[in-house]
Amino acid sequence: MVSKNTSLSRKDSQLLEQVVVKHGQIADTSQLDEIFQSAYSRKSDRNRRISLLAKAGWLVRIRRGLYQIVTDMTARGMGNVSNLVISQALNRRSYVSFANALNWHGMFDQLTKTVDSVTTARPRSYRFQSTEFRFLKVEEDLFFGFSGQRVDGKIVNIGEIEKVILDYLFLRRNAATVSLVVEKLREYRDKFDFARMTKYAMAYSITVQRNLGFLLDAVGVSSDALYQAASDNRKGFTKMHPGAKTFNSRWRLYYDPGVIE
Repeated sequence: MVSKNTSLSRKDSQLLEQVVVKHGQIADTSQLDEIFQSAYSRKSDRNRRISLLAKAGWLVRIRRGLYQIVTDMTARGMGNVSNLVISQALNRRSYVSFANALNWHGMFDQLTKTVDSVTTARPRSYRFQSTEFRFLKVEEDLFFGFSGQRVDGKIVNIGEIEKVILDYLFLRRNAATVSLVVEKLREYRDKFDFARMTKYAMAYSITVQRNLGFLLDAVGVSSDALYQAASDNRKGFTKMHPGAKTFNSRWRLYYDPGVIE
């Protein structure tokens, strides 16, 4: 960002420091307005000052009404706030899942240009600096399996590893993601609570239950509880992903041998 005026008055500096202390480095207009009332009594003056600080680069717009506060002008545009914190600020009723959650749990080490989260609100995506923030919708009865974790001094909802696996199988059922799920189940077998994963899976459709049960068989983990639940519904069949062509009669599932080798 190029700014016409990078100077910051002592008064504005103190106000921004108060915002950071109370709300962190991400704040919305109501939180900024709350702090700025002590120095600018008129609403129009507060709005004008917030606008000027944004133009000067001290407030970086994430989306309409939401800003990142810059505490060091040399750090402008460098993303000195965790993307997980930004994601939570964009949608407070959400939790981080997929690769970013696995990365948080030490199970994924590749850099990503996206942060994917699960929400009960309508699906949306935002772009801030070089990162895309995507929110995938689930129904209320599938919005569970996460906990608040402290990230850069803020609480961020991050999916439990068992729930992340189910999110992959429910929201991203393709050959690449199923292959990734198999890889993680094998590599981090000792970290997963498979009883919890099975319990969570009971809230999902027969499609997810069959896929998970088949994959647990493939990695040598007991799938008895899932099989018992799935055996109550022997009608029809399920595809692991649209291109799967090999049939497994135990799970009534067309699977892809290539993803489990």
